[in-house]
Amino acid sequence: MLNVDYKISHISLMADDEQRMRSFYRDMLGLVEKQQSSSQFSYAFTHQDQPFLTLSFSGQKTAQQRQGLYHFALLFPNKASLASLIERLILAEYPLGSGDHDVSEAFYLNDPNGNGIELYHDRQQTLWQWDQGLVKMGTKAVDVLALLQAKEAGWSGFPVGIMIGHLHFVGDNVRKGDTFFIDQLQMSLTAKIAGSAHFYSHNAYHHHHAYNTWFGSDLTQRRPDENGLVNWTVTIDEKLFKILNQSLHDQNLSTKPNQIWLADPFGSRLVINKDYSPSD
Repeated sequence: MLNVDYKISHISLMADDEQRMRSFYRDMLGLVEKQQSSSQFSYAFTHQDQPFLTLSFSGQKTAQQRQGLYHFALLFPNKASLASLIERLILAEYPLGSGDHDVSEAFYLNDPNGNGIELYHDRQQTLWQWDQGLVKMGTKAVDVLALLQAKEAGWSGFPVGIMIGHLHFVGDNVRKGDTFFIDQLQMSLTAKIAGSAHFYSHNAYHHHHAYNTWFGSDLTQRRPDENGLVNWTVTIDEKLFKILNQSLHDQNLSTKPNQIWLADPFGSRLVINKDYSPSD
């Protein structure tokens, strides 16, 4: 596995139902909202952070499932901060699912447009179990009462250290995921669920990305005017950027020297930025 800096820094979604969507992200989750134009709003975790999410309210609903974003996942720095938000959502009676995945404890919800969101914290990496390059990730019930007991304070906004932990996509063939993430982005395969889902990462993380076929093999891509993921941005170090810039030269749609733009297999665009800051 390559030892590199890799950060998922931003996603942009086409949306409708402006009133409910803005209320969910601003009021229910407590994100910092900033209006970018008459139909576009950005959201940051705190006033000190750069926006990680942009909503453009010019989308159209579709009655059909599409290829694209399955969920975006927010990684909390500890169990206590996650517990504070989960308690808030439970008290608000917001619909939640959950799963203990061995490497993490996760909760699942949808925004008013149906975009999936995962809220999770990682267990210590020393507790992760690896076998022949694959990490054990199961699904069992979360002990919600035990998690809530870890809460140290009521929810007052996102904590320092919160970040996009991973993006999970849905498509029509896992081989497309392997080609994109392993062959093109130089990631490693870290887990499998039968033949229906593969997981990928850098640096032996359990996964930065996943690709599943759980909606069926006849899934079509979203049209440009439909709700869903428009683009997503990652920031990488100079070492990885040099490798990708050379290997993806013929597919790069960007004219900027420090960016790579790729058409992904999900009907959206990946923007890869080179970060000049030194690795930690």
